[in-house]
Amino acid sequence: MPYVDIRVAGKLNIEQKREIAKEVSETLERIAKKPKESVYISFSEFERESFAKGENILSDLDNKQK
Repeated sequence: MPYVDIRVAGKLNIEQKREIAKEVSETLERIAKKPKESVYISFSEFERESFAKGENILSDLDNKQK
């Protein structure tokens, strides 16, 4: 039983989650020979201010790019 934890900074909408779940399940079935029905996927969404890339908080980087 594969378990996949997808962690993202920001929010995904329900359609994005459905598409990601479909693609991940199909990939594990095709490559690892694990039945799609046995794949568990969790989505962990975090505010961009809770992540850093190097010394930079992602929300700060977002503001710099505007």
